[in-house]
Amino acid sequence: MDHEKMGQFIAQLRKANHMTQRELAGKLNITDKAVSKWERGLSCPDITLLGPLAEALGVTTGELLNGEKCGELMAPAEADVRVDQALEYADKTAKGRVQSLQKLCGILFSVSLLLGAAVCAVCDVAIAGGFTWSWYPIWSIVFGWAVLFPVIRFGAKGVWGSLASLSVLLIPFLYVIGRLTGQVKLMMAIGVPSALIALAYLWIAVVVFKVWRNRMLLVGAVFLLMAVPVELLVNWNVARVLAEPASDRWDILSMVLMGVFGLCLLMVDIWRHKKPSDSR
Repeated sequence: MDHEKMGQFIAQLRKANHMTQRELAGKLNITDKAVSKWERGLSCPDITLLGPLAEALGVTTGELLNGEKCGELMAPAEADVRVDQALEYADKTAKGRVQSLQKLCGILFSVSLLLGAAVCAVCDVAIAGGFTWSWYPIWSIVFGWAVLFPVIRFGAKGVWGSLASLSVLLIPFLYVIGRLTGQVKLMMAIGVPSALIALAYLWIAVVVFKVWRNRMLLVGAVFLLMAVPVELLVNWNVARVLAEPASDRWDILSMVLMGVFGLCLLMVDIWRHKKPSDSR
């Protein structure tokens, strides 16, 4: 679909009907800037406006999408092309709406965190005369923004960016928190190994989801079964540093439940995808 051709057609029809951009916009309850963008080919009308716009300009929706008037009855092949154009247009407008929403969410998220960091800094300076406790929330806010912004702004496409940010910044984040609390050795001894284990789990989980996204039962089974050795390794590392028992009865219960549910999901998935010839 040619946006420039469509825009020129809208401008031609508007002038033929002796309407200004503001008058046309008034009939559609939009701004004249939106009409100007249409006519310059910078954007396209929302799919919900196609009917009212075509009516205001005295053409059909198909003619509006095609960017020209039809002088005679359309052939079946041409009608199919118009249908494809309408579907393509609907898909583009839907994607554009989602992208606009993601952009707005990204801006609101960033501004909210920036305001939160500013409030913490101002309160700390006003009360303590300098930066003391405010480093905790400020560094946490920076870390949270770097990790969450890609997935908020770009949706599923931003998952890899969020994971990359988490992988790069998690250990520095733990180190800074350790410095602020005066527990660098303890934080590095417990936090770094646990963080590496958790990161490995997350990367594998995302790859598994990407590969088997059409088999959610299998994905759930892998998540649960992988969580068992992850919990064992984290508990072992904490117990090694603190000289405490590696697991208690609640840890054992949670691992048993995850293992049982994971195996159940795996069996159900295998049964659902079992070929008919295998059951004979």
